[in-house]
Amino acid sequence: MRRTLSAARVAVVAALALLLTVLALPAVAATSGITSNLLLNGATYHGTEVVNEGDELTLRVQYDTQVQPGATVDFELGPNVKVTGVPAANTAIESVRQDGNKVAITFKDPWPSGVNQGVFDLKFTVNQVDGSAEDTIVWKVDGQESSIEVIVRDSGDEFANVSEGFSKGVAPGNLESFVTVVDGRVRLKPEIVDQDLTYTLRVNSPEARDDFEIADRLPAGLGYVAGSFGGQLTSWDAAGLNRKTAPFTFAPTVTGQQFSGDVDLPGPSILAITYRAEVTDVAAIEALLQAQYDRLSGGYGQFETVLTNTASFGSASVVREAGVRLRHSVANPNPGPNVGALFGKTAAWGTKNIVTDEAGNLTPPADLTYTLKADLRGWDGSNPNKVLGRNVVISDTLPTQASWRTDAADFLTSTGVTLTKAETCPTSAAAFAGDAFVGQYCVDGQRLLVNVGKDATTNASIAVKAQLTTVDGLAVAGSTTIKDATPYRWRNVADFHYRDGNPHSVTRDVTVVALPDTTGGVNDPSVFTKTGAARQQSVEPGESVTVDYTFTVAAGKGIDVRHSRIVDHVDTDVYDLGDLSGVTVKGTYDGVALDASHFELRTNADDDLVIELSSAGDAVVSARGADKRFQVTIALTTKEFVGKETKTIRNKATLFGLDGVPLHWSDTVSEATSYGDEAEVRKRIWDNVAQEWTESIAAQMDGSGSLVQDRYVYRIEFIPHGSYDQVAILPVVDELPGAVDFLGFVDEADRATGADPSTGPVDIGGNLVAAYDAGSESVTIRQKDGTRLQAGGSLAAYVAVKVNDASAPIVNRIGDTFAEIVPLRSVSVGDFVWVDSVRDGRQDDGEPGIEGVVLEVVGPDGKPVVDVFGQPVGPVTTGADGAYTFDRLPALTGDGTYTVRIDRDASAEALKPYMPTKAGEGDRVLDSSTWEAATVPGELQQDGDRDPTLDFGFVTKSYAIGDRVWIDTDKDGIQGSGEKSLPGVTVELLDEDGAVLATTTTDRDGRYAFDELAAGTYRVRFTLTPEQQRTYEFTQRDAGGDDALDSDADPANGLTVVIVLDDSNAALQGDYEHREITATQGIDPTWDAGVVVKTPPTGIGTGEETGDPEGDDPAVSDGSGSGGSDSSEPAEASDGQLSRTGTSIGLGLVALMLALFGAGGAILWSGRRRTL
Repeated sequence: MRRTLSAARVAVVAALALLLTVLALPAVAATSGITSNLLLNGATYHGTEVVNEGDELTLRVQYDTQVQPGATVDFELGPNVKVTGVPAANTAIESVRQDGNKVAITFKDPWPSGVNQGVFDLKFTVNQVDGSAEDTIVWKVDGQESSIEVIVRDSGDEFANVSEGFSKGVAPGNLESFVTVVDGRVRLKPEIVDQDLTYTLRVNSPEARDDFEIADRLPAGLGYVAGSFGGQLTSWDAAGLNRKTAPFTFAPTVTGQQFSGDVDLPGPSILAITYRAEVTDVAAIEALLQAQYDRLSGGYGQFETVLTNTASFGSASVVREAGVRLRHSVANPNPGPNVGALFGKTAAWGTKNIVTDEAGNLTPPADLTYTLKADLRGWDGSNPNKVLGRNVVISDTLPTQASWRTDAADFLTSTGVTLTKAETCPTSAAAFAGDAFVGQYCVDGQRLLVNVGKDATTNASIAVKAQLTTVDGLAVAGSTTIKDATPYRWRNVADFHYRDGNPHSVTRDVTVVALPDTTGGVNDPSVFTKTGAARQQSVEPGESVTVDYTFTVAAGKGIDVRHSRIVDHVDTDVYDLGDLSGVTVKGTYDGVALDASHFELRTNADDDLVIELSSAGDAVVSARGADKRFQVTIALTTKEFVGKETKTIRNKATLFGLDGVPLHWSDTVSEATSYGDEAEVRKRIWDNVAQEWTESIAAQMDGSGSLVQDRYVYRIEFIPHGSYDQVAILPVVDELPGAVDFLGFVDEADRATGADPSTGPVDIGGNLVAAYDAGSESVTIRQKDGTRLQAGGSLAAYVAVKVNDASAPIVNRIGDTFAEIVPLRSVSVGDFVWVDSVRDGRQDDGEPGIEGVVLEVVGPDGKPVVDVFGQPVGPVTTGADGAYTFDRLPALTGDGTYTVRIDRDASAEALKPYMPTKAGEGDRVLDSSTWEAATVPGELQQDGDRDPTLDFGFVTKSYAIGDRVWIDTDKDGIQGSGEKSLPGVTVELLDEDGAVLATTTTDRDGRYAFDELAAGTYRVRFTLTPEQQRTYEFTQRDAGGDDALDSDADPANGLTVVIVLDDSNAALQGDYEHREITATQGIDPTWDAGVVVKTPPTGIGTGEETGDPEGDDPAVSDGSGSGGSDSSEPAEASDGQLSRTGTSIGLGLVALMLALFGAGGAILWSGRRRTL
């Protein structure tokens, strides 16, 4: 009958629980725009909410824009609770007034902008109670009453939670300390008879039981201790409340080694019965143990027996056992050596960072030295098991990814044993165990064999070198602190063959860590970390947040901070580093405190914050020693918050080492908000290039007006701040732009592709769902029916869309938050650097390009360009055809232009033989620019536009040589003032081999020039005409110290020394007054030849010189440009007469005599030259 009533009661309780579950989550809208929810502690009992006396509970009130501005809302709580906390005024609440359990809230008028929905809390405590009981909590909003049924728990009460169960236990569970063996006989210590064993029987009964039988049987050798039976009963009232515990009398009938008894149990209840037993027959237990001992081989090892006690519950329908173990071990009288301590293998390192190529090959390979240990002193012959019966052979086989460094001179070294290389290498360790191989080693591929013999005095240590060449095929295992690195396990096993049968094996694992791209350093938190913590998590609009950043360089990592610097890549959208005096800095080095005087702060060209030690800081490091723990803390203050916003503060720092090499980097993310107890809605779009969620994405186009990527994923986040929780949210509606088509909801993991979209609705967590309405083309985030918001984690819907119109930016806005897709039109510029062979400033067919010219492009602001993928546009270098191009440049707007410049320093070698040709000759398509060229304002504004007119022509550099042949009247080898020029002299240009390249003659001013010469080495040869040779010879060479005024002709042959024409020639000049020179690099006008009038042979003539250079011979010029009419005629002196003897001679006779005299004198003089 009891069981029937109990079942009925359970049914009623279940129905009541279902009803109370519905009532436990009221969301009451008593006044327009106001919803209230009672927040309990979450505990329930059979479906009814449970609160504890003295608990502080919360009445959460949600408000939205439907509240009448300036309205006052009245709240009142019931008599079994007490109001203990009311909200402060905030952006929506004007004032709060409390009178006992009555609270009046007045809202702002006008309603504040930026506030969509928020919450505030009324706190209250539950009054004290005498005993746990059901009760009702009541509250009113503007007079409308709401309530919830609860159980108020008395302090210390534990509600019934009893499931049927039976158990038996014993303590202590073993009696091993009482077992001994003497001369092969098992004996128990006498004290065992004084050891009580306490048994516990437990019955958990969810229902009442009458005449419930409990029985028990002890094993042989044990007996019950008289008067030791007792019990304890735990029970509750009919509702499972108000727990109580009381002693329980249990007096069973004991017969020998068993008992039985009946009990009446209430439901629910827990009954625990205890009793004691003791050892009553020592000999019987000894006999059990002796039988186990006798089974041991050799009389040593471990043996045991278990004394098992059995209990039955409810007419033996349930049986439980508990055992007491007696165990003992007998040592081997002839133990063998501890092989694990005698054989071993170690590695020189356990973890090593490596760099691999795409195929997994190490660049460079990783060297590792293994040490093999073979200590044979453990086989000292002290007993039969410590005698070696064979030579010990070590067999060590490397994996295929590694090899033995047999090429190294010190490949294998040893101590304690002398090893030499064997002439042959058997195929097995057994074959290498022969005495002929003692003290030898051999290598066969990956396998190494070493025979250390069997001398019991040997203690060998063998160092052997190996090398890992690839990770391909190695297991990815182990761990690393380096982010994005991959650890591989390099496993190697050495087998020590010392007996017949299995060898002793020693496994040695090391880890090689394949590093990611180390261009910007590696992210290894065990070496360098950056952490950040905002001092304020929430602020008011117009306020700032101070964030403390801590940089830590670990000790023992090989970093000397005296030669390092920390570069903090500060987000300038969040922080303003214009005034570094506002940045506080402090730190420690090896435990020594550092202040601002120990640091130097500055910003670099990228507006990063650079943190270095000052000389005072360096001194601390020098005193404490390098490579110690270094920590720096700075405090940065954000810009003021504008309205309601949440700042996600991302900050990255790089640790640079010697010579500015980036070693390590670390980043941190924190958030601060100006939202209070309010909900924030945030709209973002996934950027596949930057790999982040962003407000605005630059959508690349394909050059023909279409997007490269036309599928995107939006993230719509619902972010509760502060205490915004446990309320039914107002729906958030996102009306999609007409330029996109809804594809469906996707998982966050598919944010890059938008793959596998579903039409929804989808559960986004927190009891929220997201659904799409095709009619309004909108996505709505709303509360699940009958639930309240469970804040925590990311509550976001991921919506895949396809762009159907890329003609303009696509803006998707929800209130104050938005995400936009900006189609980024792509343009390009180019395109040719060439040799202007015909030197006309125009590109002509067949003119070659110039390879190796480096060009850069800058934008309208004169700064380097970032391409449509967000990557910096670096310099480009022309190929063999001279072509270049800058692609994927963002389209321009307004009058913006791109400018391409030749990097003259980087292009110096390629352009060494050239100089720019004429600029601006003809149209833009085929003309040339000098060093830089700009696009046309207003162009390059549509996707796919290209400007191929930014060309640069160059002409080969050319040079000229000159300059004058003159009559050296005073014979000093230097061109003096008033000394005449000599026209008609033949001048030849020779190459370095002496071949004649060109020939000219000096003009009437005695000048000559060879123009448009290529760079190279030349010589000039001056040759006097036969007529000139009768009168003149070359003057002395290189007189004086001025190359521009001396004579360069060898008096013997008229040849100059070798002339070098290139840009190293310091005599080159571009402004030459005597004639037009077209050579691009100018003329070297320092190659002159002076002539002097020959001295007649002694005794001939009157002693007067012929051909007086100071006369008025019209064929001789003073170099001023006013020379005679025929520069090809030999020079003649107008007043060069023989001395008169008193007789007047006619002019014809005089001329004849002079001619005869000159001819004869020349012949005579020539003879003298040959004779001399």
